[in-house]
Amino acid sequence: MMFGYRDEFEYLECAKCGCLQIKEVPADLSKYYPENYYSYHMNGQSGVEDRTPNFLKRQRLRHYLGRKNAVGALSLKLYKLPKDFFWLRKIGLDLDSEIMEVGCGSGKLLLQMRAEGFSRLTGVDPFIEKDVSHGSELKILKKEIAQVTGQFDFIMLHHSFEHIPEQLITLKRLYELLKPERYILLRIPVVAFAWRNYGVHWVGLDAPRHLYLHTQESMQILANQAGFEIKSVKYDSDMFQFLGSEQYLKDIPLTDERSYFVNPERSIFAPEQIESFKKQSAALNENNDGHCACFYLYKARG
Repeated sequence: MMFGYRDEFEYLECAKCGCLQIKEVPADLSKYYPENYYSYHMNGQSGVEDRTPNFLKRQRLRHYLGRKNAVGALSLKLYKLPKDFFWLRKIGLDLDSEIMEVGCGSGKLLLQMRAEGFSRLTGVDPFIEKDVSHGSELKILKKEIAQVTGQFDFIMLHHSFEHIPEQLITLKRLYELLKPERYILLRIPVVAFAWRNYGVHWVGLDAPRHLYLHTQESMQILANQAGFEIKSVKYDSDMFQFLGSEQYLKDIPLTDERSYFVNPERSIFAPEQIESFKKQSAALNENNDGHCACFYLYKARG
């Protein structure tokens, strides 16, 4: 429905844990990942250049990560970090930590992290055209996760895990690639209020690209099977769960000219509805019922 195909697919819902799983993966998914698919483009990056001096950037980031210092504290007050960096806190990272993103697309996030001071970054995505090097600090590799070698201090998957068919095999491989006493971050759509409210019109279902949609319970089962402990779950959904789903109810694809995401002024939503969706989304996150969540998976020593 994102691109207006209106194709239909069957999903199975586990009676025990509530996980949704596509019944049959299409033989050719390429139709559903066209060239303008958002994962592979730089669209959405801020056009405002951060002119904070590099020294201050590094101290600001170190302070934010828990390496407290006076220069960083002052810099953080004057120059804010990107809002999405909240998921990097309190997991023992430093600027020279070995960090890998799985399913990185064009590397938008990794480029932003490099600009803020991280110096040992790797991106992996089997669907990019070729390997890309951004100096010694960042390399983006055209590889399957099974082809990756080495070990990392932190591995992150930002809305890519739901696209992976072999979930347990993948998670076990990530366990091998992670150093002991370190974390994996999975940011995924989750079965929650939006699914209960909108059903098959839930924008987060995103058939057939999303092969699995977990509940907190199903994610707990899967993580334990792979050897991980879930240390924390943070819900981070926004009003997209309402905007996209309401459009789908009215047969408006995300890429339609009437879509809020293409032309907000011509969309079906009044300003007061937008404000209501923002407030509802914040409340759902507070109640652990938003349609997206961050799972922090911990690998114990030995």
